[in-house]
Amino acid sequence: MRKKPFKLTEQRKHELKTATVDYLRGLHSQINELEYALMAPGALTARFRVAGTILLEPESLVSEAHYLHSGLAILYTIDAKSGLMKIFYIWEEGSIVVLYEEFKEKLPNGDYYIMLIEDAEMVSISNFCMDNIYDQHTVAYLLTQKIINEQISRRMMHTDILLMESKTARLEAFEQKFPKLKGRLTWDQKCSFLGVKKSTLGKS
Repeated sequence: MRKKPFKLTEQRKHELKTATVDYLRGLHSQINELEYALMAPGALTARFRVAGTILLEPESLVSEAHYLHSGLAILYTIDAKSGLMKIFYIWEEGSIVVLYEEFKEKLPNGDYYIMLIEDAEMVSISNFCMDNIYDQHTVAYLLTQKIINEQISRRMMHTDILLMESKTARLEAFEQKFPKLKGRLTWDQKCSFLGVKKSTLGKS
């Protein structure tokens, strides 16, 4: 049975938008003018979405970026032959969910899906709104680069795991490098992310 959508109160929406600005201020303290722009009516949209919500489908335009206040989101493809999911990236709470180049240039996505795998509170912004932000607030470029660097660092940690010859050692490395994900993925999701079979990890 599908969960009944949860409606955020206006107070909670304001709290989530404020939390988004606080996250950005943690990346760079001098964002006072940008804060006013982001908190203006129509700039940010606070939402609650249930696990299983698709945020992006293949071949669709990447029109929004999301600050994940709570929950998890995955970037994945579906193998055409086997039908199996291959997970390339996992966003934790306190991060920006975005495919930056496609978002900035208003390009269509390729074969990727982005899906929530936990119920999530999130704050979204459109690329058209971001165009105005970039035009008027140069600090937004600095923030964007820091967000991209964070994603690159996380991808490198994942790549380091996938390059390990011992597939049984990948689980231990995963738990060391991604401690916030412990106990939050199914075995199928974990195996997909680590590039191993469940039998390798002693699961049938």
